[in-house]
Amino acid sequence: MRPRLRHLVVVVPGIGGSVLHTADRAARWDEHRRRFVAAATRPHRLGLDAQPDLVPVGLLPDITLVGPFVTPGYDALVRGITRHFDGVRIDVARPGKPRDLQADLLLFPYDFRRGVQHAAARLAAEIADRLSGEHPSARHRRVIVVAHSLGGLVARHWLGPLGGAPQCAALITLGTPHRGAPKALDVLVNGLKVGPKRLSRLTDVLRQWPSVYELLPRYPAVGRPDGTPPLRPHELPAGDLLAPAFLTGAKAAFAVHQDIEAAWTDLDRPPDLTAVFGRGHATLQHALLSPGGLTLAKTSAPWLPNPSWLGDGTVPAISAVPLELGEDLRVRRAVPDRHLALPASATVLALLTEYAGDSLTAVRGDPPDRPWLGLDVDDTALSGTPVPVGVTLHGTPADERTRVRLRLRTADTTPPWQPCPRSGDTTWQTTLLPPGPGTYTLDVMATGIPVTSRLRTGEVLGVLDAEALGAES
Repeated sequence: MRPRLRHLVVVVPGIGGSVLHTADRAARWDEHRRRFVAAATRPHRLGLDAQPDLVPVGLLPDITLVGPFVTPGYDALVRGITRHFDGVRIDVARPGKPRDLQADLLLFPYDFRRGVQHAAARLAAEIADRLSGEHPSARHRRVIVVAHSLGGLVARHWLGPLGGAPQCAALITLGTPHRGAPKALDVLVNGLKVGPKRLSRLTDVLRQWPSVYELLPRYPAVGRPDGTPPLRPHELPAGDLLAPAFLTGAKAAFAVHQDIEAAWTDLDRPPDLTAVFGRGHATLQHALLSPGGLTLAKTSAPWLPNPSWLGDGTVPAISAVPLELGEDLRVRRAVPDRHLALPASATVLALLTEYAGDSLTAVRGDPPDRPWLGLDVDDTALSGTPVPVGVTLHGTPADERTRVRLRLRTADTTPPWQPCPRSGDTTWQTTLLPPGPGTYTLDVMATGIPVTSRLRTGEVLGVLDAEALGAES
């Protein structure tokens, strides 16, 4: 017999994971192909100056290409919950839509441009209204939040500074940059790039979004060549390197993180928190400041802890655990998944089953509990440009029988597997040339591993036409 959900499960997506419309129902951000073109060629329509109020109407269903972004999708998570648990009723927290107060699963889209505080205030009002409107016999229910990426910061702001903790039984964060991600620093300082092409107009739009600043590292991520202590982004010196609004946005974002951390430290009875995070994939870790600019690096910085952890390809593993809970091993759950695949991780169902009272005794701790493959690949590329791919075997040694193969497939075509040359004891490297613009799935498979028959991993790759983007060199 399938278990039932005891509490209201709320799914809070990451940045880019909500469908956004104008007030007159014109789509501005969704999974359709024409939105890809619009986001790429008319990015001003996503600017807060041109469109300060967009209406969140749903979650993106699948990992897909929107403009130059590969965005998350949540249908796999929703399907997993509805198949695993009995009698699940789904509702969407859409402004102006009547609420289903008997729903077991609430999907919470939000305007991801406007930042953590704005979304958290709406989340607080939504949950308060739903719980207060329940039938008296159901008021023992509380909330379990499953939050991906930026959504984890939204949830933590509701639970801490906005006082939502008594209403929440548990928070499960999936690749949330609790301590920020250097990828945001690269975009805000150096501009958004696809390969060698810089997307100036879209960069200007992203610099308007508070949410992007809130993804900045809140740890000292910027090293200096003179060996003096590294800097946090908001401590960078003003000058030609930084856009005028950068320091203002960075300081405001740092204050948001501090408010969250202080409020959680003061909670008498905080909700259970499990930070699910990916390990073993090449991920931007830090930056180096020089007179020539800011250079981002995937290598581990000597001043940062846990150099072997790497990350999920987007968020460093050291950032995916809240600062004030960093020494509590019980909150950590490392998995082999990459960032966009985390919502589909079986770990989510295992944790929800525990809270349903049918425990699977989910194992918490630092490393994944089985060998896995780490990837080093960008999720976007320009057509006609070779795509470097690196593969690393983690958790077990390789031997002379170990082979790695890969392929780029589309929804309509599945080409043969191609061998990936070995570059070290447990590493392989190659380059791929996508046949043209579009969305591809990179499949990677390793065989001949001593402790298991085979391992697989993958990533969605968006290949863009530079001329269609209007990109600048």
